[in-house]
Amino acid sequence: MMIGRAANSIGWRAGCIALLLALTLTASAQDKAVSDSAVNRVAQKMYCPVCENIPLDECQTRACVDWKEEIRVQLAAGQSEQEVIESFVRRFGDQVVGVPQDPVLRALTVMIPLLSALLAIAVGILTFIRFGQHQKLTMAQESQPTAGAAAERYRQRLEEDLLARR
Repeated sequence: MMIGRAANSIGWRAGCIALLLALTLTASAQDKAVSDSAVNRVAQKMYCPVCENIPLDECQTRACVDWKEEIRVQLAAGQSEQEVIESFVRRFGDQVVGVPQDPVLRALTVMIPLLSALLAIAVGILTFIRFGQHQKLTMAQESQPTAGAAAERYRQRLEEDLLARR
């Protein structure tokens, strides 16, 4: 009878331990579940590897579905949004996020178009200033037969050369 009580007590304890263990595993599995909105928050900052200029959260290609699942796994593993993005950039390059991650390259992507626009404006202003500084032709300058006189001299020389050949 003593053996029966001991076995019953051990079975009851083992059952309690198994129940507590199951509840703990279920709670930890729920903590690891990552919502679709958390995955889409990261996916909004990334672009599809197959389609051009389509955000990852909007694309439904097989590659994008796989990437979203990988984001879910990385978030469940405890990585932050930035760490997930950096892991994709390390593996696939800056085109994943559409903007260079290097601060120097990022500054250049902003500064080069800005400097080009400023240079174009400066050239335009200088051109208009130069046009404004030229003096207009006066009537006397327009009426000088410089082109006609040159044509007449050319004609006379041509006739002289033809006569000399005869």
